[in-house]
Amino acid sequence: MLGDWLQNAWTTLFFSLIWPMWKWILRRATGKCELLRITYEEPKGAKRSLRIERSLKLSNVPYLHQLSKEEDVDILVAADEVMKIKQIVPEVHMKFKGDFQDCLCQICGYKRLKREVEMMRKTFYSHENPEHEEKLMQLWDILMPSEKLESRKSKQWSTIGFQGEDPMTDFRGMGILGLNQLLYFAIKYPDQCKTLLSRSHHPKYGYSFAIVGINLTSMTYEALRKGSLRTHFYNVTDKAPKIQDFHEVYCHVFWEFDKFWFDEEPEDIMQFGPMRDKFNRRLLHKLSKSQTILQSDFQQKE
Repeated sequence: MLGDWLQNAWTTLFFSLIWPMWKWILRRATGKCELLRITYEEPKGAKRSLRIERSLKLSNVPYLHQLSKEEDVDILVAADEVMKIKQIVPEVHMKFKGDFQDCLCQICGYKRLKREVEMMRKTFYSHENPEHEEKLMQLWDILMPSEKLESRKSKQWSTIGFQGEDPMTDFRGMGILGLNQLLYFAIKYPDQCKTLLSRSHHPKYGYSFAIVGINLTSMTYEALRKGSLRTHFYNVTDKAPKIQDFHEVYCHVFWEFDKFWFDEEPEDIMQFGPMRDKFNRRLLHKLSKSQTILQSDFQQKE
């Protein structure tokens, strides 16, 4: 209890007094505000954007602080207003406006992506929704082109890794997001997806392909929600990340998890939980490094 109080007291003191004082000293010494210093000190990418985001979040200027929270921002207007507030002369610091706009575009775009993904996750799969049913049938057709599905509810679904006769029940936790990600992988990278499906039938190290895929959707969703994926997205594109970018991360994670699973040589499928947690720790550790980009060899940068 005392330790928590001391930590909170120190955090409050640091950000309310020491940090502002240090920024004031640096501005007096360099003639540049913090945002301007960051664009000079850091090349484009995650390190710059994360520092810009942190600076906005900790700013005592209401307009700047609000920028760190907003999803839908007029980037051009915001950049002009920031330069006005911080008295940044565009003729002297000609690159700042463009650099700041890129960072703000990524920051706001990440928040919009979180909202879009959350909406998908909260959308329950429904057998009464023709679009949902069509996607599920399409997944079967891609993965099992030589085998006809005998009926909508069938034990055949276990062939591609669902638990029961009706896959709908397996999408409860991740909603339509789980199906969308499996289908994206199957459509965009059919050969790689079928390779994983084949490996999931290994007599000793096999796993339930679809169920593992939905679990990995949960893993990537949590990384997105908690902000860990900012490193990847801020490095991989100068623009706002889109839903397809999130699905690309999923494809990479699934591919890498399969390799990890076989390398670990688990005793049986009951080891999935511990193996999943171990893999997740490795993923988060990788994302903690500022230069990280999550991309497998088969994925082409667009």
